[in-house]
This record gives sequence, structure tokens and C-alpha cells, in this order.
Amino acid sequence: MTARVGARSDREREERYQQLVELAPETILIHDGVRIVLANAAAVRLAGATRRDQLVGHPIESFLHPPYLKAVEAHLLGSGAVVRGTPVRDAFRRVDGSEIEVEVTAIPFLDQGRPSAHLVVHDITERLLVQDAARQADERLQQAQKMEAVGALAGGVAHEVNNMMSVILGFSEFLLRSPDMAEPRLEDVRQVVRAAERTAAVTRQLLAFSRRAFHQPQVLDLGPAVRDLEAVVRLVLGEERHLAMASDASARVRVDKGQLEQVFVNLALNARDAMSAGGTLTITTAEAELPDGLAAGEGAGIPAGSYAVVMVQDTGLGMDVATQLHVFEPFFTTKPQGKGTGLGLAAVDGIMKQNDGYITVSSAPGLGATFTLYLPVVSDATVFERRKEPRSNFLVPGGDSAPPGATILLVEDEPAVRAVAARSLERAGFRVFQASGGAVALELAEQHGEPDLVLTDLMMPGIGGGELARRLRERWPGLLILFMSGYAVEELLRHGLPNAEGAVLQKPFTPATLVRTVAAALAAAAPRLGSTGSC
Repeated sequence: MTARVGARSDREREERYQQLVELAPETILIHDGVRIVLANAAAVRLAGATRRDQLVGHPIESFLHPPYLKAVEAHLLGSGAVVRGTPVRDAFRRVDGSEIEVEVTAIPFLDQGRPSAHLVVHDITERLLVQDAARQADERLQQAQKMEAVGALAGGVAHEVNNMMSVILGFSEFLLRSPDMAEPRLEDVRQVVRAAERTAAVTRQLLAFSRRAFHQPQVLDLGPAVRDLEAVVRLVLGEERHLAMASDASARVRVDKGQLEQVFVNLALNARDAMSAGGTLTITTAEAELPDGLAAGEGAGIPAGSYAVVMVQDTGLGMDVATQLHVFEPFFTTKPQGKGTGLGLAAVDGIMKQNDGYITVSSAPGLGATFTLYLPVVSDATVFERRKEPRSNFLVPGGDSAPPGATILLVEDEPAVRAVAARSLERAGFRVFQASGGAVALELAEQHGEPDLVLTDLMMPGIGGGELARRLRERWPGLLILFMSGYAVEELLRHGLPNAEGAVLQKPFTPATLVRTVAAALAAAAPRLGSTGSC
């Protein structure tokens, strides 16, 4: 009687065990060291099988790569102890030949004196995807932080270089106007001017990359705007290369027209160098709806929305994947030393971002490259609202003239730049008071009264141009102020540029540009001013 009860209890325990194994959500396999002797329902699903006999009876090596099982067997034969294994990374081969990443926990035991193993297999595909996504996000964050640091450095360097270029261009113009200069010396000066202008172009690229470039966006029809650049692009490509344009899209975008030209010039230069033996550059505009957005670059994305799209496709050498991953990084270039700065495409990327746009690249060795620009389409409501806004306070005036004799309060902390500006204005007949900073400017204003115009740098130690303007306008609300800077308006606002009437003169500038801008600002304000100040 007791034996029958014991046998029934053993059968019940065995049935419960089999039921628990069968219903377990994790894959469970039992093998006798050679073949699988048990596979639960989860194992059948994981293997992509339709029948259990597609696993049971087959060698364990058909599904796993189990060198660790040999260690389990050796441990069992050596000690006879039952040990619980730790999870081991492996690849599980399904019946269709595909593999998935898994973690396997091997629980060794002796079955009638024969080493066997109870395997718990956990599919970690989803976990690995999450980890990979987190890793990519972390890499993108680090890359963004690196680019932000490089951008800040580039912007600061460009600002300082622009100051020096203003000095070089200024004194060069003074020499070119000197009647005592012999013609051979004048040609030397012209070479200096050309070098300074080339340096200024590089600093513009730096500012564009760092998104600190001078920025004056306006709403325009993209198709006509692109067609207007055809002559410039043809000139850049040269006679050996062909240009095909299909600019029929009429989407309206908000973009800086000058920066848009810089984008196309840089892309044309890149295409020209890629097609040294000749070829065709094709520029096509279109409109696209991206209801789900678009992946771009290293996991970066283009948000959902309506976009005006420009495809710039060349038939050049093309690029491999590794090159494409770095093509928008500053100072990265595949050109020979001395043939490129590595800033052209970085500047294009910076300009697109500054204009709320995106750029992608698609290429392969020997198959050319396609750069695709995405600019958000401006809605009719947005256009209407912007038409109601007052005219921008940050446009550089030009073309008009004002009678000489007006009083200018010049505020610039860089002595050489201040000397060039003062000399230029005085030669044009203006009365100039010079200040090396905001504090000195306030003292001069207190002593001499309201000037006709304040010409001030924005980025100065102590009292900067923005704070100086605020304080002066507390006393004289209608005071005309002209700022000097090479930074974007957004950057100026971050540094305290007041939201009031004013203009920005972009550095570097020549004496002629400075005088023309000051005269135009005074001429535009003459009806309002009524009379000159006495500073």
C-alpha cells in the first residue's frame, strides 16, 4: 500500500514538473550530453519549428554553440556535484538557419549516472536593441557636445580673426589711396588684400559651421531662388563640367538668401573637385511630405512635416561609407594637403541647421554623390504673420549718403580696429569721439551730450555693446546705434543686444564699407533726428 502511494506521488510530481516546464515562458531544453531529450513549447517557438520532434532527438550543437557544456560535463564527472551555471552569451540557430542572440543558463545534473544539462535559454534580441540604441544615443550626445565645443572655439577664433582682418583691410586701403605709393608697392598691397579677403572667407566658413554666422532669413520661393544661382554654379563648375537644373518646385521657405548661395557654391566646389575629369551636376527641387519623419546620418532624424527638397547630384568619384560618416565634420577632407580646408561641407551643415534645415548624403565609390537639402515649407499663415511684423532691426543699411560733420561716438576695445574706424570716419568728414569700452563711452556721453550715432562693438569686456546701448537709450530713447560684429543676430541677442532700433555692420569691413554704412544710417534717420547732437 505504501509503495503504491509513493509511486503515485512520484508520477504526480513528474507530471507537475512536466507541466511547469511546458508552460514556462522561457525556453527550456534538456539534453543528455549528446542529444536533446526535452524541449518545451517556448523552445519550439524560439526555434521557429512547427513540431517538437524538430528539436527532440537532434544534437544540441544543431541549435547552440556550447563549448561551455563540455566544462559542465567535466565538472560533473570530476566531482559528481550538482552546480548551477551562470548565464552565458550564445547564438541560437533556428530551423530556418537564422540566428538570434540568447543567454543560456546551464544547470547540470546526473540522470541515472549520466551527465545531463537543464538549459534555460533567454532571447536577448530586444535587450540588445535597447542597449544599442542607448549606445548610439550616447555617442550622438558626445559627438554633439564635441561639435558644440569645436563650434564655440571656431566662433571665437573667427571673431578674433575678423577683428584683425578689419585692421589689415583698413590699413591696406589707406595705402592703396596714398599718392606716394609706387606701383610695384601697390601690387604688393593688393596681394595683401587678396590674402586678407581669402582669410575672411575662411572665417565665414568657420562661423557658418558654428552657426554663428550673420543671419538674415527671409521668406522666398525656393524654385526661383535656386534658378537665380545657376550662373554662379556654372562659374564654379568651369567649362569642363555640365550643369542640369530642374527647379520647378514653388514651395516657400524661410532662409538667408546669402547663406543659400554659400551652400550651393560649397556643394558646387565639392562636385567640381569630385569630377576632375569632367561630369554632370544635376540640381533638382521638389516638395516632400514626411508624415513619419526621416532617419538621417548617425541615427539623427528629420522631424515629420512638409519640406522643400533640393537634390544636388554629381557624377564624380563617390565616397565609401566611412567617408560619408565624417563628411560634415570640420577639417575633415580627402583632398591633398593644401587643396582644401575641410570646412566647406561643415559650413553647409551649419548653415542648414541655422536655417532650421537638414542635409543628408548618399554615395558609393565610383557612383557619384547626392546631397539632399530639406527646408521646412512656410505656411501661408506664417507668411501673413511675418508680413505684419515690423522691418528687421538688424539689416545693414547702404546706398544712401548723409552730409558730413555728424558726431560719432566710436566704442571698440581693440585699439587697431578702433584706429582704422576712427581714421576712416574722420577722413570722411565725421567728428569722432573714441572710447575703449562701455564705461569710457558713458563718461564721454556724460561730458559731451548726445551724439548723432553710436558705433559700438558688441563683444567687449566690462560693459558690452548691448548694455551700453540700453543705458544710453534710457537717457536718449531715440539714439541711433550701429553695432559691429561678425556673429549671427541670434548670438547677439544671447549677449545682450537690445530689442530696439539698430543695425549690424558685419566684420571684417573695409573703410569704404564702414563710411557708407554710417552715412546711410544717418541719412535714413535724418528726418527723425532733426538736428545733430553735441558729443
